[in-house]
Amino acid sequence: METKELKEIMGNNLEQILNLLIKNTEDIKNLLQKNIEDNNKIFEEVRLLRILLATSNLAKKENVAIFVDSQNLYYAAKMSYGAKVNYEKLMRLITGERNLVKAFAYIVQPPEGDVKPFATSLEHIGYIVKIKDVRTRADGSAKANWDMGIALDILGILDYVDTIALASGDGDFVPLVEFVKNKHKRVEIYSFPENTAYDLKEKADRFEPLDERVILV
Repeated sequence: METKELKEIMGNNLEQILNLLIKNTEDIKNLLQKNIEDNNKIFEEVRLLRILLATSNLAKKENVAIFVDSQNLYYAAKMSYGAKVNYEKLMRLITGERNLVKAFAYIVQPPEGDVKPFATSLEHIGYIVKIKDVRTRADGSAKANWDMGIALDILGILDYVDTIALASGDGDFVPLVEFVKNKHKRVEIYSFPENTAYDLKEKADRFEPLDERVILV
């Protein structure tokens, strides 16, 4: 084969190789550009999703359960304001923007009178109502409190809530508050300041003093 023919063949091959390289380079550039655009689109979608989660109901709300020692609040409200508690306002105050899992109200049935109408009104608001009769001891004294019952109900719901909201000023609940906090749950106390045990306020993660906001007008 003559030298001229070899040069022509080599020249043609080099030109083909060069064209192929140019074409592949352009394809690579287009592919890289597409990847950049796709990534930018993904980043923008993630940013918008984060905004949506932060501003919508998809964001996880704090779960709270309410436990109302109605006998304790009754006497405290009567002493402080000469009035009764508005339990609907109390529920709204405690719940706020959080997710209410359950709300319990504990009532004592005295020897005289009927607490069923009161219990029914609480049920209409959304409380789970529990009633206990006053027990008369052999010496004639009477006993009626829900301390143990409230404690058992709180322990039974701990795994399903972030916060326990206890509406009572009774200092007997201090050991229970300490136990719940040791389980890494938040404890809030709602009570009238003048009738709230000092240790109970100190041990709670939050103490909310009750006032005219929850008084029945």
